[in-house]
Amino acid sequence: MSILQRRDGPDADHPRHHSRVRLPDSTNIVRRTARYEDEPGFSEFTRLWLYGNRRLLDSQLACVPEAFGPPNHTSGMLDTIERMTEELVLAGKIIVCGIHNPAHIRAACVPLRWGSPRIVVLSGGFHYHLGTDLKSEPFRAGRLWRYEWDAKTDLAVSRRAPEKLPTYAHYNTTVDRLIDMLATREWIGMDNVSWPWAVKIQN
Repeated sequence: MSILQRRDGPDADHPRHHSRVRLPDSTNIVRRTARYEDEPGFSEFTRLWLYGNRRLLDSQLACVPEAFGPPNHTSGMLDTIERMTEELVLAGKIIVCGIHNPAHIRAACVPLRWGSPRIVVLSGGFHYHLGTDLKSEPFRAGRLWRYEWDAKTDLAVSRRAPEKLPTYAHYNTTVDRLIDMLATREWIGMDNVSWPWAVKIQN
């Protein structure tokens, strides 16, 4: 049982509990030909927006549950989260992390220090967090090791379309749950995520 299930009880929001998922307007959907590292796309299987190195989803994934929850982590707790993340990176795991509180930010910068890829789950659209050109590293501290977002190395994931604004919440149980379920491969469609096409939304 995950830390999120222990905190929140039965997971009524688990995607497998939903028989229907709202998709973009079908009149604007065309078969995708571009790679996710070249432009954002909506994954038909995972029902998520992806931008970057999609192959990371086929890797050995891990997250640090201690980063979940309200943003009241002490400096000692942040140091522990950083150390735990480093141990996972050195063990060859691909870190799945968020950006919405200092604990997630601390975890997200560790792979950069070791030249390791990461999966970053965003609360808003890619253009808000990565800039209009999709090249901005979302963390100022991260720019010490990588001055801009590298879509050939990292993967950005969001439930919101590229132009959508974030929730601005520092305590985001929805994003925490998504991180947890991606890392444990419980998210819907993970077994089919390598399928070569998804949908692309036309303007």
